[in-house]
Amino acid sequence: MSSFSFQNPAAVQRVGTVLILGSSAILVVFAFLLWGIVSKRYDRIDDMSQTILRSEQLVQAAQTNQLQVSLYQNDTPQLSQSEMQSDMQDLAGQFGVRLEVIRADQVEQVGPNLRMALTLNGVVPENQLGGFLVALTSHEPMIIVNSIGLRRARSTNRNQNDRLLALQLKQSSFTAQ
Repeated sequence: MSSFSFQNPAAVQRVGTVLILGSSAILVVFAFLLWGIVSKRYDRIDDMSQTILRSEQLVQAAQTNQLQVSLYQNDTPQLSQSEMQSDMQDLAGQFGVRLEVIRADQVEQVGPNLRMALTLNGVVPENQLGGFLVALTSHEPMIIVNSIGLRRARSTNRNQNDRLLALQLKQSSFTAQ
């Protein structure tokens, strides 16, 4: 037999209790961390499921023509593109945008409609840019801004109060065929 004996049996009991409580606390903290990770993943999966559901509903609405999007309505795509150019000139005039170049780009078939593209180059006063972009987003028929490029415009008048921005705007719209 062993001749080993404890000097203080109560100390053994305290060490055992501390070990059990410490390992239990570590397990509880680990469980909370694991629960946090798992719940974040389930939240992401739920968000993705909601996005997919909304997309499917939009596709179904578009297929059943419940989704009403305003399109240009003319006999030919060229007339629609010309109307779109005229709309952009009118809109630019309202906000002091000086259009230097309006280039009509390619017309292409997209589903049952035709997509018309325009590239606008011009100069806009910095304080009018926000209003111009807001008016563009609420324009009827719908106009999609594909890209926008801004830089500070060269100015010959240094005493000018309004800072001018050079604007390149690539946009498109749709016409019913």
